[in-house]
Amino acid sequence: MKTLKLHHLIIAFSLFLAACSPITYVGDTYSATPKADVYYDAKDVKQDYKVIGHLSMDFTNNSDRIKSKLSEKAKSLGADGIIILQTTGHDDKETVKADAIKYNTKGN
Repeated sequence: MKTLKLHHLIIAFSLFLAACSPITYVGDTYSATPKADVYYDAKDVKQDYKVIGHLSMDFTNNSDRIKSKLSEKAKSLGADGIIILQTTGHDDKETVKADAIKYNTKGN
């Protein structure tokens, strides 16, 4: 009976860790923004912008979760949007990559 409980605990802990996949970021940070637009191609961005950094996270089959997690992180870093670039790797080691962008304002 203890083995069964331990087995369930290990499975639950593994699922918890998988759900908390960290987002890595390399780049500049600014004051947090209230919204981060999501793009899938740089040509879809209709404003002038600069790339302020690069985000990556473990792949999940839930695209809404990917968009949500990446855009939340981008907002906290001061990005105005993200451009989801690609998925790299294979099998259980896939990674989603995105650029964090900041819109250029007049005078910059």
